[in-house]
Amino acid sequence: MKKINIMLVCFLALNFFSCSSDDDSSAKNNDAEINAKEDEPLEINKVSSALVIEGATKKTGSLTPTGSLEFTMDYSKQSAFQKKGFGIKFNSASDYTGVYIQLKDENGMADSYFDVPRDEIYVSGKGEQTKKNRGFLKGKSAGKENDAIIEVNLAETVTAGTFCYVICLYDAQGNISEPTEVCVTVEAWGGNSDLVGSWDYTKRIDNGKELIIAEESCDSDNYNICNEEYSVDECHKINFINIKFNSDGTFEMNNSQTEKYLNYQESQDNCEVVYQESGYTASTKGKWAYNEEENRLTLVIFSDVYDYGDEIDAETYEFGDLGLDGTLDISDSTLKITESDSYDGVEINIYEYFFEK
Repeated sequence: MKKINIMLVCFLALNFFSCSSDDDSSAKNNDAEINAKEDEPLEINKVSSALVIEGATKKTGSLTPTGSLEFTMDYSKQSAFQKKGFGIKFNSASDYTGVYIQLKDENGMADSYFDVPRDEIYVSGKGEQTKKNRGFLKGKSAGKENDAIIEVNLAETVTAGTFCYVICLYDAQGNISEPTEVCVTVEAWGGNSDLVGSWDYTKRIDNGKELIIAEESCDSDNYNICNEEYSVDECHKINFINIKFNSDGTFEMNNSQTEKYLNYQESQDNCEVVYQESGYTASTKGKWAYNEEENRLTLVIFSDVYDYGDEIDAETYEFGDLGLDGTLDISDSTLKITESDSYDGVEINIYEYFFEK
């Protein structure tokens, strides 16, 4: 009898692990199929007709470079995301008046090109460009002086696949720079079955400093109140963050945060430090993409709903808003996502976010 029971247990265990193995194999095969779509060449005239560049004029014909303007780009390949698109980043101190962009493939150039006036191009100097705070997300630095960024969005007709473009600068005298070519991979949604499921945020490490969930992060500053100087601690706390990744490439993130800050007017009226507290819960929905070559996760956000208790603020983003974007480390039920800022190719800030499944 004992032998029969042992054999039965062994059989059930074997059957269980066999099913698990089949499920894992099926999931990995599905990942491979999703990621394989990214290698398919896209028809450049169809993609060209689906590009959306604010302020640009579309023209027909070909370009004849003169090579008399200089600019630099530190990449020759980049990722794009469906609807969200991609950014074209270059650096130039030249007195250029605009940029030409034209798609190409192995057979030649697209039938038309884009003329983007300099007034429509974001050029950084000093300061910081910050993404919306969704709980744990950091701000992005704008880059060094003369860094220029052209935002390129994609219509819904553009699917996962690859295409290339060339970029030239031109000036008021009719000079056109030599072209620089960049090839783009439009990422498929999803692509890593290990991410699928519900993940709870536990902590982050900013440049070596650890901050666990529900722990206050405070900054101290001095304020002049009624002609006296007071030290004020203003604090922020993340109560929870949960991200659910779905196998179809969609995700939903729910989070709650509170903050305590100085009410300056009441402090002046009472001649003492008076704090004010506020908070909200939020629901964010969008799509996620996995870059298997770089082991990189990117969230593209299409809607936010903020509940402040007495007010609800809902926003939608036609072409998406870039969210979390970093490399992955998945081990059993633990997920770590690492974002970083770099300057001249050197990482200057490292942010690590930890989740438990």
